[in-house]
Amino acid sequence: MADRETVEEKLTLLREMVAQARAMPMSASCVINRGEVLGAIDDVIDHLPDEIEEAQHVIDASNAKVAQGEAEAARMIREAREKALELAQHSEIVRVAEETADRIRSDAENEADALRRETDQFIDSRMATFESVLHKTTSQVKTARLRLAERSDLDAEQHQATTQMPRIQSAG
Repeated sequence: MADRETVEEKLTLLREMVAQARAMPMSASCVINRGEVLGAIDDVIDHLPDEIEEAQHVIDASNAKVAQGEAEAARMIREAREKALELAQHSEIVRVAEETADRIRSDAENEADALRRETDQFIDSRMATFESVLHKTTSQVKTARLRLAERSDLDAEQHQATTQMPRIQSAG
């Protein structure tokens, strides 16, 4: 295209032809070579579609690049929105999971405390029953020994020493 004249250059040459044409005396008209001017105009007309086509190719390529850039920008925005939504959902999932874990932990601690209290009450109840049975058994053993001592005339001192054994203190 460097060795070819552009339409603009050809139109400039055509203007110079008209501008340098011989003037008619006492008039704005001029005398120009009809063949040269028509040849220059035909040359412009012949090459005008090529330059318009080239310009259209440049415009189309530019429009394609703009469309490609817009499509890429739209894709990037869409991906960014999806990522932001994913992060927000992940953040929400983590928050809900932490709340659920806290609730489960609290429920488990409350249940463990309730079971511990229930177990302590059960053990205390069994120990009270055992203490009562033990006290009753001790009382029955003393009574049996007294009857045995009365019946057998056992030595009173021996009986007195053995009946004064240390007593079991009750825990409640």
